[in-house]
Amino acid sequence: MILSLIMFCIKALIVLLFLITIFVIIISFFASSRKNDFPNTPSIQTNKKKSYAQENQEYYESLINNNSFNFNDRFNIGPDKADLGDYGEFLTFKEIVRWSSNYSYNYKILRNLNIGTHCEIDLVWIHETGIYVFESKNISGRIYGDENSKQWCQILNSQLKKQLYNPIFQNNGHINALKHILGNNYFYCSIIVFSERCVLDEIPSDTHSRIITKRNYLRSKLTEKITSEQSKLSIAQIEALYRKLLPYIYASKDAKQKHSDYINKKYGNKDNNDDDVDLPF
Repeated sequence: MILSLIMFCIKALIVLLFLITIFVIIISFFASSRKNDFPNTPSIQTNKKKSYAQENQEYYESLINNNSFNFNDRFNIGPDKADLGDYGEFLTFKEIVRWSSNYSYNYKILRNLNIGTHCEIDLVWIHETGIYVFESKNISGRIYGDENSKQWCQILNSQLKKQLYNPIFQNNGHINALKHILGNNYFYCSIIVFSERCVLDEIPSDTHSRIITKRNYLRSKLTEKITSEQSKLSIAQIEALYRKLLPYIYASKDAKQKHSDYINKKYGNKDNNDDDVDLPF
């Protein structure tokens, strides 16, 4: 009798443990389902943000490492004069990416956008704090210019002076072209980057929507600017803006030729461009 009672209790305990296990599994299933119904919970959103930022960072780092100009930069070898403009754009791109590696920001970068015949943009950085439009000036000499003059002055020595189109006007034109595509409901910032080889004298001061700097100060300028801005764009918005601009980096040869013809006609022949020549393109 006692043995039968013990066996019954053991069987009852096994059944009870089985039911408790089934109950725990069911509760876990419903909890998991409820969590999946709300994908924008803070923990999941944070993981998604880190994954997106890391993926972007690794992609742009690979573009730097695989670029032929990286060899020049690594061994401090200047490229041919005809490539100085493209080299300067690469160095600006590299500075942005390397600076971004210290943070987990969400961003996308587009280079060499061709919008119509008159507008070729060096670099657009779609960051969670806004849209930053870069104009690279890889030139030397002493640079003078005010905000409202059409031409700025580049002094190479006591006997050689050249003029360059006001880069503020130039980049404002680029931003206006972007606004026609993306709209006015975003924060746009103009960033004009000169090479380390020049001296910036008597140029306009920075404003909330404009920065003029030499490349060796770009990282500190970005730190000051980005940390003072609040995040305005979600990952979805960054992607949407990026995809809307993506077709403009695949300009046809005909479109590029028309742009080149326009520059040559209005500002002189662009061929044999070297360190001492800078045109508004």
